[in-house]
Order: sequence, then structure tokens, then C-alpha cells
Amino acid sequence: MSQKLKLNDFYRNTDLNLCSTMVYFGHILEAIDKSDPSRCVFIIERNETTDEIIENFHKGLVLVEPKRFCAVQKEIKGRIYNQ
Repeated sequence: MSQKLKLNDFYRNTDLNLCSTMVYFGHILEAIDKSDPSRCVFIIERNETTDEIIENFHKGLVLVEPKRFCAVQKEIKGRIYNQ
């Protein structure tokens, strides 16, 4: 039996660093909405750690391995500019 996703099952934001952090910690970047030419909206699938990661990001409590974080960010930028 498949579950239908609700609107709240996705987190939307325009911050590349926050998006990169969420993907780094295992979230799935479902889509990038580029309908507004002045910004991208990252659509990320929510899970049980979503709110904690967002809160820790804004508090400055997130630690990442720099090379892996840069690789994640490079992959996301590739999706922005190559789609």
C-alpha cells in the first residue's frame, strides 16, 4: 500500500547552504523550482530529522566534513545550471 504525500511532506527554501546541509545529512532534494528567474526554490523531502537539522543550522551547531559538503553543493549547483 503506498502512502500519498501531503504538502507538508516537503520543505521548501531558497538557501543553497541550508539545502546543501540537509542533503549532506541524508535528505532527498526532490526538485528545484526555477519558475522565478531571480531565485531557486529547493524542494526537499521531510523526514524525522528535518526540523532538528534546520534548527541546528540556524543556531550554528552543524558540523560537516568540508570536502564532502563542497561535493554536495557542487552537485546541487549542477542541477541548478544544467537542467
